[in-house]
Amino acid sequence: MKVLNLRKSSEKSTLAILVTLAVLTLSILKVTSQKHPLHDLLLMAFMLTSIVIIFLILNSKNELTICRHGIFYSSAFGNVHIEPNKTKLIKQYSKYGFNCVVIIGHGYFIFAPFYYLTSKQKQRLKRYDNNLLHWLQVTRKRSKFQGF
Repeated sequence: MKVLNLRKSSEKSTLAILVTLAVLTLSILKVTSQKHPLHDLLLMAFMLTSIVIIFLILNSKNELTICRHGIFYSSAFGNVHIEPNKTKLIKQYSKYGFNCVVIIGHGYFIFAPFYYLTSKQKQRLKRYDNNLLHWLQVTRKRSKFQGF
């Protein structure tokens, strides 16, 4: 396994649910008066939902690839390449159907929502204790000795 092309899942459905929730909250806000005790709570819920939607859209990546040459991703702001020796942590999280990948390095932090490893990729990572960073380091060292 030389390249990990991470897959994206449930981006559109999650954003659709959040937008629907924001629209419903906004419509309830319009119906209730400003003196109603729930008005401030609904306003806070609408603002929080809007902030989450904006955050997820801005952090959305078109592609995310991890290989021996480093980490490559493309987003709305352009294409980025990060050297493997500048990476400190690569971690995949999956809770309640929401998947994301967090990458931390020297001077950068990448949050890639909706990305996950396939079951085949997870199976291959078991020999590295499911540690993406360890896999990246071993692959990089192996490629140096093989002349890649």
